[in-house]
Amino acid sequence: GPPDNSVAVLPFIAMSDGPDDEYFADGLTEEILNSLAQLPELLVTARTSAFVFKGDDIPSIPEIAEKLGVKHVVEGSVRRSGHRLRVTAQLIRADDGFHLWSNNYDSNSADTISVQENIAERIAIALDVVLDDEKREAMRRAGLRDVEAFTAYQKGVELFEKSHGEIDLDSGLAAANFFF
Repeated sequence: GPPDNSVAVLPFIAMSDGPDDEYFADGLTEEILNSLAQLPELLVTARTSAFVFKGDDIPSIPEIAEKLGVKHVVEGSVRRSGHRLRVTAQLIRADDGFHLWSNNYDSNSADTISVQENIAERIAIALDVVLDDEKREAMRRAGLRDVEAFTAYQKGVELFEKSHGEIDLDSGLAAANFFF
């Protein structure tokens, strides 16, 4: 079976439908994933593998865990309304569905960085990682630290990918460069 220290962070679901909410949710997911990936004690699934499970029609948690070869799955949701932000996150043991940790955060968008740091730290602790200052610092350094920056980055990546096939190459890359 998968190692005990293996975990996949699934794309957080945007529960609101503002124009940037999905990018924002993806960015938050990626920041949490990057933070956890700094910890040598954890085996964290790569973003490209975890982000396959995005959208409406995804398999059950045990199926996803089996496909990704992990013992634990992090899932969550993000709801934004103006500057108000509600993030829900849970760490699930895949074989029995047990919630090892879960929490709701109500804050404003400016506090997103502290929310994502808290989520990453709580998950690490729930997976028996002993966090010292050095590990916390490594986790913090991993992130972009800026919500607007990662929203822009997500948009750039999407346009970059689309310009290789779906849309006109030159205008697509120009638009992607704007966001980068």
